[in-house]
Amino acid sequence: MRTSSSTAETERAVTAAGVEVLGVRVPREQARTVWEEWRGRHDRTGWWPYVTLSPPSDATEWHGHEAWDADALERWVGEAACQDHDARAASIVVSACRWAVEEVANVDDDFDLWRSDYDPDRLAPLLAPAVERPLQGVSQWATGPRDFFEKDWRWVNFVAARSGYEVPVLLPRVYTTWGWAGYGDRGLTPLDTSALLRRWHERWGAQLFFANRSYLELVVDRPPLDPRGAAQAAAELRAYCHDTVDDAVKAGDTMARSTVWSLWWD
Repeated sequence: MRTSSSTAETERAVTAAGVEVLGVRVPREQARTVWEEWRGRHDRTGWWPYVTLSPPSDATEWHGHEAWDADALERWVGEAACQDHDARAASIVVSACRWAVEEVANVDDDFDLWRSDYDPDRLAPLLAPAVERPLQGVSQWATGPRDFFEKDWRWVNFVAARSGYEVPVLLPRVYTTWGWAGYGDRGLTPLDTSALLRRWHERWGAQLFFANRSYLELVVDRPPLDPRGAAQAAAELRAYCHDTVDDAVKAGDTMARSTVWSLWWD
């Protein structure tokens, strides 16, 4: 991978399952530009870029890779490519709604109000009217002002993948969600994440941009601008990450209609 500097720090690592990860370290303020450049070349190179804080060795060296052998990887990649991602995404929303009503809501709560967070038809009338153009999203962790990581450098890592939605299957700990911790029956798998990311990519042009620990950012090329579309996106975002999307109405009027979706799991 060529960069503007011949002395740029680069690294290569391979997981136990044989997934190769290449990386180049870049100044934080250049990370988005480098990512955009290589995203534009993906059709020719086959390598998907993502921004992170760590070199490829950190993406490939974790205790779970020992069980993630080449045969398991092949099965999961095949299922990710063939699964009905819309149906799987819908089941995640239904499961999240059931969990919220049964485990989180109090007996005195308005259950219809709880359900509206996950039902776009109920949520849409609560949102603001359609906007003419997407809200300009700002990266919080890759390049943006909330740089609590206290690092001036970022890594742009590359994985051979069909698209960004395949990266969580190839590198199952590229980032971690609350659901993956296995609490109750809401444990999410890399295939669940892949289904949601693929759906969001096909419907709204969302692309995996930044992934690190429990932080995820997507660049969204054509976010929904009307209340119904924004309600659909907000409901799915809340089902996936209620730690960040704790107010579906607010998310439907802001994040869902913006060009960057920033999620964080507590």
